[in-house]
Amino acid sequence: MTPQPANSVPRSLKRLLPLLTLSLVLAACSQPSSMPLNQSVSGDPSASAPQDHDDHDASRHASEKGHIHEIHAALPGVPRSELPTNAKLAPGTLTVPQGTRLSAQALPSNTQTNKVALKVLILSSGPTDFGLNSAKSMLSQSGVPFDVLDATTTPLTTQSLIASDGVGKYQGIILTDAALTFQSSPNFYSSALDTSEWATLFEYEKAYKVRQLALYGAPTTVPEDYGLRIVPGTEFATGNLNVTAAGKTAFKDLTGNALPLRNAYTYATQLEAVTGVVTQPLLTDDAGRIVAATSATDGRERLILTSAQNPALLHTQILGYGLVQWLTKGVHLGEHRRFLQVDIDDWFVNGSVFDPATGGLRSEPFRLSASDALGARDQQRAIDRAYNVVNNFEYAVMFNGRGAVPSSPATCVPQLYGDQIKDALSSVSRCMAYDFDWVNHTRDHWRMDVMDLPTSTAAIVSNFTIGTQLGLQLSRKSLVTGEHSGLGYMDPTDNGNNNDGGFLQPKQDLGLGRSNPNLITAAVNSGVRYLASNRSIASQWDASCPSCGVPHPMNPNLLLIPRYPNSLGYHVTTPEEATTSYNNLYAPGGAAAYWDHAFDYAELLDVDSTQGVGHLFDGTAWPTYMHQTNLRQYAPGKSLASDWVNAVVEKYARYSTLPLNTLRWDALGAYVERHTREQKALAANAYTAIWNRTFNTVRITPAGAPVPFTLTGLWGGKVYGAYEAYPLTINSVVDIVVRTR
Repeated sequence: MTPQPANSVPRSLKRLLPLLTLSLVLAACSQPSSMPLNQSVSGDPSASAPQDHDDHDASRHASEKGHIHEIHAALPGVPRSELPTNAKLAPGTLTVPQGTRLSAQALPSNTQTNKVALKVLILSSGPTDFGLNSAKSMLSQSGVPFDVLDATTTPLTTQSLIASDGVGKYQGIILTDAALTFQSSPNFYSSALDTSEWATLFEYEKAYKVRQLALYGAPTTVPEDYGLRIVPGTEFATGNLNVTAAGKTAFKDLTGNALPLRNAYTYATQLEAVTGVVTQPLLTDDAGRIVAATSATDGRERLILTSAQNPALLHTQILGYGLVQWLTKGVHLGEHRRFLQVDIDDWFVNGSVFDPATGGLRSEPFRLSASDALGARDQQRAIDRAYNVVNNFEYAVMFNGRGAVPSSPATCVPQLYGDQIKDALSSVSRCMAYDFDWVNHTRDHWRMDVMDLPTSTAAIVSNFTIGTQLGLQLSRKSLVTGEHSGLGYMDPTDNGNNNDGGFLQPKQDLGLGRSNPNLITAAVNSGVRYLASNRSIASQWDASCPSCGVPHPMNPNLLLIPRYPNSLGYHVTTPEEATTSYNNLYAPGGAAAYWDHAFDYAELLDVDSTQGVGHLFDGTAWPTYMHQTNLRQYAPGKSLASDWVNAVVEKYARYSTLPLNTLRWDALGAYVERHTREQKALAANAYTAIWNRTFNTVRITPAGAPVPFTLTGLWGGKVYGAYEAYPLTINSVVDIVVRTR
């Protein structure tokens, strides 16, 4: 439908948008006194990158009797000012500027409407556009290449959409909101596209059969009619999204259970009969009003959501994959897979234990017992059996051989061996040699920030030797240093004389350039290719490619694999310890007070598992790391670590049917290594991909040297969910047969 004329807003006024603040785009945001406990909290508290977690530094000196760490806890949530709780669009006052033409620009004479590049265009209303990060995030999570056009500064023309050879530049269009709304002057809301630009966009979508996704909208007749009308007075920010029968078809990965919507302004709508418009509800609120729908008109396919999106919110995370697959018709560069990777650090050594009564550490440290270790094995097996989405789950055990006794006999029933058992944990570990993925955590867990080369080498090599003596199934290309040390996050005054003692706190992020070159050399010389880093430290992950590993600048043969912390501290073994420690940080009066009350254990698990499930939905392969203290069997068949994994997977399985893969660390590193090469090649325009929909083939043309890529939709590829994908490497032009879903 052609946009409705309205008051003219000159392009020069549009260019003022970068100077406007977010408060001019949104209505004033009220800050609730508390946040719902099932609100997703896996977002970016710094607003610098959509998936960042800067962990709160609550480090302290601790007793040397136990194994001590700096505390790394996942932040409980994003700042409330960044949540779209009151993200109103002012639909009643929106105008669309009058364009210079009465209709769309004429299509060029050489149009090849059967061909489109495998790339998506995001149309944005400027740098303060609150939907832009959501659009970027969901595309990045599937590896889909995209361009962003700021409609307030750059005109949208046929040249923006159609290449010189007549091929469409984009296979899909995302509108960050349905009208590209911005506040061009006080109390004056305008569309960032004028009437002729809207007409040009619609003509392109019609001619090239390109779908349009509006991530948020308050449906009216301007700039086009979706066959929906707002139901006045029914707006809400907290409720449920119920999946219709049509929604299950569009979102092929969903179970059909209601989705939680929290802190996201939502316009409830109802159908309106409009000539030439066919609208199909996908999601409804609890009263049956529509909050998402597909709508077809004049040969165009559109999908609109009427709730605000944010990459930190659970409903956005759940819907993102299905939205991308709908937009691209299941054919796109890149792939989306999900992983359940859980690491347990410090196996074999003593750990400090938090004392809820004093807020300090107990005098006696904790070390896993044989029954604790066997319980971890049994619990991971139970998780694998309990959920259809889980595929061969096992813990990755980061072990410190200092505490092991390789000569202790291998048995899972140490009580039968009497005095032959020199160390029961070593015996059952040998018995369970193939039940976990065993990963080198260095022999002694010393900090390696300024360690010399011989000591660094010995720390790594001797631990591999101990693992071999124990008969463990080792990931031999992988390494986790104590406290992720040696990577530039450190006490800047450390002189290396006290690698196992106290340090000046808090540590500082000095960047990878301050990594210990002796560690890097020792790791590479020892056959290590994949080195764990901390996802909560800014320099230790790639904000420009959140799903990419980081080749170390001192030696690109060493790839950093980021890991997430969670809120179960390294020094807690029971629900009481975990809860009290958490409340000491985030409850009223805590060091980083965030909530309006102190949590019980169920609330802590609910909040932190929601953050954890967000990491599953984002499609990155990053592990979450915990510690051997968290595996204490505080009750029969119960440990903090397994409680957390169960809570995360139960929440995930409630909404999604996509399998969760668990890879051994060496395989994980290889996967991330290839994925990183693919994403970097894509960013460097190392090849083009053109979809010929007449023959349903995609032509890949490399620009130079052979490049790796993955194509989703490839006929006969590896099935994941409802779609097929396959990794390929080519050195010449190739046509690949695909199919839509």
